Amino acid sequence: MAIATLTKIEKTFGQRVIFDKLDFAIDRGERVGLIGDNGSGKTTLFKVLLEQMPVDMGTVAVAKSVTLGHLPQDPVFNAGNTVIDEAELAFARLHELSHRLRQIEHDMAHPGDADMDRLLAKYQHVMHEFDLAGGYAWRHRLEATLLGVGLDANTWEQQVDTLSGGQRSRLALAKLLVGENDLLLLDEPTNHLDLTAIAWLEEYLAAFPGAVLIISHDRYLLDRLATRIVWLTQSRLKSFPGNYSAFVQQRQLQELTQQRAYEEQQADIDKQAEFIRRFGAGQRSREAKGREKRLDRLLKSDAMIQNVAAAKKIRVSLQTEQRAGDRVLLVKELAKSYEQKVLWKEISLEIRRGERVGIMGPNGSGKTTMLEVLLGRREADAGEIRWGANLNIGYYDQRLGDFDPDHTVAEEVQAERKVSPKDLRAVLAMMLFRGDEIDKPIRLLSGGERARVAMAQLLVDRPNVLVLDEPTNHLDIQSCEALETALSDFAGTILCVSHDRYFLDRIMSRLLILEPPGIEQFAGNYTEWVRKRADRAAAEKAREKEAKANPPKRVAAQSKAKKAKADNPWLRPFGRLSMEELERQIMETETALADRQAVFGDADVARDPQRSRKLNDDYAALGKKLKQLEEEYFTRSEK
Repeated sequence: MAIATLTKIEKTFGQRVIFDKLDFAIDRGERVGLIGDNGSGKTTLFKVLLEQMPVDMGTVAVAKSVTLGHLPQDPVFNAGNTVIDEAELAFARLHELSHRLRQIEHDMAHPGDADMDRLLAKYQHVMHEFDLAGGYAWRHRLEATLLGVGLDANTWEQQVDTLSGGQRSRLALAKLLVGENDLLLLDEPTNHLDLTAIAWLEEYLAAFPGAVLIISHDRYLLDRLATRIVWLTQSRLKSFPGNYSAFVQQRQLQELTQQRAYEEQQADIDKQAEFIRRFGAGQRSREAKGREKRLDRLLKSDAMIQNVAAAKKIRVSLQTEQRAGDRVLLVKELAKSYEQKVLWKEISLEIRRGERVGIMGPNGSGKTTMLEVLLGRREADAGEIRWGANLNIGYYDQRLGDFDPDHTVAEEVQAERKVSPKDLRAVLAMMLFRGDEIDKPIRLLSGGERARVAMAQLLVDRPNVLVLDEPTNHLDIQSCEALETALSDFAGTILCVSHDRYFLDRIMSRLLILEPPGIEQFAGNYTEWVRKRADRAAAEKAREKEAKANPPKRVAAQSKAKKAKADNPWLRPFGRLSMEELERQIMETETALADRQAVFGDADVARDPQRSRKLNDDYAALGKKLKQLEEEYFTRSEK
């Protein structure tokens, strides 16, 4: 049964139609991926579901018992809160009780003479309420979630207004996930997450009992999580069962079928129109008029088949005119640290012409720093970097901050580059900048538009080595696919930092995994690396299990000898003595030990080193004898 539905929704902004008779429903337990071009209305759809934006027509229905949780791209927090306080707001009641407990603890540290009993009673009462509401089990869940999204414990007492953009996004995600929601609306949840945090999020959402609606350009996540894909196109939603890869196959088949049906219908319309034209005034005019009426009804009806809309997507063709040398890059003993943190040390690697090398690693492992060090934009602490001959290096910076904000799009792409106006317009058109858009100031561009400007610069530069830092950030799925197609055909060398696993799978043939202070080099793509790591973990687990089940021969031999010794009294030091003799010797040995202990306090003995050493040796030997006698006695008693 659907827990949220949209029926015949219509929404316009001025003359622009956002939704036209749009229908949607989501059931409990579904994980639905919402995809569409940038600006097609995906975030607007979330606002409609949350009733944050009115619709022109249609019905929005959410079941009364259903609570919605929303992850926006730009979260808002109380600037005075710490990270842990802000996260606790997901549990308002528990947060209040937790805050009261901390306040009482503070008061108990500085009590008045008559206040301690009252404070203890108050503390016990509040603690009882806290336990009934979920107590420290809730606290454990919250802390595990904060760690899962990549917020370490040393950030929990930090003020939220001091957090970076990435940390704010992770805090908003953690706050949403620990809340008691039935339907999660997630807008690009993997932004600012490293691969470890993304994998954790996938496991969390896969086990989530409610429904999830996800806006994401992370195709790998959509492949692993989505049970259905809804595609926002031409102001309506088209639904496809399965994950993203299944959607691609179904869409291709659907569009092929639709295009064939459209062409057949258009051919029939042309045929009917020609018949009407030829016989409209002749002997068959009556038949021609009948066909004309039927054609008019068809043209005005819903039976008209639409042509498959040509998607507006970037066209990338990375050409190079220079052939690089066989060795593109040689790195020896490279090292880099920031204050007390070692990013990497003693790194050595070689990149040959035509290789496609991906760089991965957790946030803060120095991925972007490595690119900047290799390019000479930052100094290394130690090591040697040697680029090859005949190279034209093109660099894509994910921060997109090197632009002049007062330049127009055309001026920024043309700056310090020899390109004719005709070629410039052709390149910009490939990046979807047409007409007056090429005169738009850089400062007014969105992140996706700035990314397209940087891509246009690479097209003009025609490099034979591409150094890319998160090139799929800010791009919609269609643009990512266009870029991947171009990079697949690129004849040069690629060195690329990326957390886009789908991209790493399609393009990269070799990986550098930063694991401070070292690096792992792997021949293969991301999925192959994950599989190899899983195989290693499984093999290690099997070895541990085998070791427990079959201890080493030496240990087994020792155990066997010990058992034989226990079973055969003749192999034990005092195994031949009777119980009476054992009791007598134990008493004698205890007496001898007491005598030796009394002598330790004799001043004459203390002044004589030789007598002291002999006394210590005797005492140790008697202690060992007593232990063996007692072991033998208790062994006999147990039998």
